[in-house]
Amino acid sequence: MAAQSLYFGWLFVVFFCFKHNQCEPFQAPSYTIDLDLAPEERWLNITQKYLKFTPKILADMRKKIPPFVMPLAERLAPVIAEHFPEEYSREMMGISKGLNISLPDTIILNILYDITAFCTSIVAQGKDGSVFHGRNLDYAFSDTLRDITFISNFKSKGKVVYTGVTFAGQVGLLTAQRPNSVTISLDERDRGHIWDNVFEAIFNKNAIPVTFLIRDVVSTEGIDFTQAVKKLSEVSLIADGYLIVGGVQVGEGAVVTRNRESTADIWKLSEDAAKKPWYLVETNYDHWTTPPPSDDRRHPAEKALQKLTQAKLAPDSLFGVMSIHPVLNNKTVYTTIMQAKKADVFNTWIQKP
Repeated sequence: MAAQSLYFGWLFVVFFCFKHNQCEPFQAPSYTIDLDLAPEERWLNITQKYLKFTPKILADMRKKIPPFVMPLAERLAPVIAEHFPEEYSREMMGISKGLNISLPDTIILNILYDITAFCTSIVAQGKDGSVFHGRNLDYAFSDTLRDITFISNFKSKGKVVYTGVTFAGQVGLLTAQRPNSVTISLDERDRGHIWDNVFEAIFNKNAIPVTFLIRDVVSTEGIDFTQAVKKLSEVSLIADGYLIVGGVQVGEGAVVTRNRESTADIWKLSEDAAKKPWYLVETNYDHWTTPPPSDDRRHPAEKALQKLTQAKLAPDSLFGVMSIHPVLNNKTVYTTIMQAKKADVFNTWIQKP
């Protein structure tokens, strides 16, 4: 009987450890996007690595779009693409080839990635003024996205110009960094039906996906925090959103709350590192309102930061804040920690909570 009890005891330990290891975050793969190549060729080799996931990607996309809308969406996609920068349209042509999907499907994927991700983003500064940026990306189809998430290092002439986190099939960036310049993450602002945003893309030729704007900002040579916030505040978008921005100097942290055509609010860190606010927590609700009890990630994150204290803020401790429940939840796809002033801090872990 004792031997049997011991056996079941060890069985429990092995099972528990296996389950624990399965839940550990792991390093996202990293690839180089050569900006010196023709746009059609930049993503080709990378997307071909994810070809086996194409059926899952398309199935998830069709779950998000009602069946009766899909034919209309496929017809409208090329019209929408005419408003996109030519470079991105050409990149999507290469992605279509790499994933073996139609160009309209690729365009629809990019629009969905742009406007349907729930997230938590934090920008905070230590007592010495060092600015850190953390983000969790949450999504309904987290299982699929965990399989197709990777770090993209955009290089030109052998040098990393900017870095982002991407899904196979995505041209724009939800999470991005330009070394010694800015860090940016996008959180969804849920205002209006998804198709309001699509029609905005059709009828407003000046409006672009938010993810394209983020990539435009981090690809701009010489851009600084102030210029980035200005550009993120002014360009017409196809969807509302929260743009969380970090810089390199004291006080260079902001949450830009966007309407499609205007900016609703710009919320900033204190320009004095010793004063409040030393952190900004943005989830998917206007910071001047109270999040619903059913989805309150803001207050747990704030309590964790207060417990941490400003003096102990660092990349690893910020990762710890991003890892508490419900900031980390079963829809979290990945966690990214970044710091514009020290570009090598940038890292992304796939989460399986």
